[in-house]
Amino acid sequence: MPLKPRTRPVPFYFGSADRRLFGCFHEPPDKGGPASAVLICQPVGHEYINSHRALRQLALGLTEAGFPVLRFDYFGCGDSLGDADQGSITRWIEDISTAVSELRTRSGMFRVSVVGLRLGATLAAFAGSLCEDFDTLVLWEPIVKGKDYLDELIALDNEMLRFRPKPKRLKNVHAHIEILGFPLSRMLQAQLEELDLTKIEGRPARRVLVMRTAPMDRQNGLKAHLIETRTQVEDRELRAPEIWLPTQDGSLLVPAQVLQSLVSWVRASS
Repeated sequence: MPLKPRTRPVPFYFGSADRRLFGCFHEPPDKGGPASAVLICQPVGHEYINSHRALRQLALGLTEAGFPVLRFDYFGCGDSLGDADQGSITRWIEDISTAVSELRTRSGMFRVSVVGLRLGATLAAFAGSLCEDFDTLVLWEPIVKGKDYLDELIALDNEMLRFRPKPKRLKNVHAHIEILGFPLSRMLQAQLEELDLTKIEGRPARRVLVMRTAPMDRQNGLKAHLIETRTQVEDRELRAPEIWLPTQDGSLLVPAQVLQSLVSWVRASS
């Protein structure tokens, strides 16, 4: 059953005037909980929409466990400033650093744990490797190879086109293409082509959990590479719906077992 918040999340804008980001801050109802705060890094595009309800419930579960929690939208995504085709990997990694600073200010805590889903997990790992001061990090179904991710998006878009009228083919005069209703700039496409989570250099966090809800590919080298960065790594697989994918009836799924497992791991590791 979805959790009902005992305290309402506070919506607000933060960041510089030309790069305002939208966030929701969840404050725990009881003080004296864990001495760390949690940042949730969402996926982008259609995966952001499909997983929104589940990540909100995750934030509520973490708050009930005593953690201050911040959810936020990257530049050019959701309710943040910027057009949808202005996002980039480098800018979104900077947005995570901005959100961490804001979370520390609002919570009064320096220790920060991060939970990222899909591309949000990958971005969080890169952000953590740059600062090397994340306490714990959950990589929930992370994008390991950006090229594979692009191939998945294109295949899904082609599949969806079978069930809706085909648009008229217009001459491409813009600097972006459209996939699943969201613009993908040529710059972002090129950055995704080069994205490889097994090439991060710094330690992304003190402890990392790699969570899979689809069959885990143990041959992608991610765990071995993370261990090389002096990170304590645990991987876990729980069979559950792939909540970032569209459902036949348009419903937004909430995998309660996965959310409870994530909350328990963050609480035990903090």
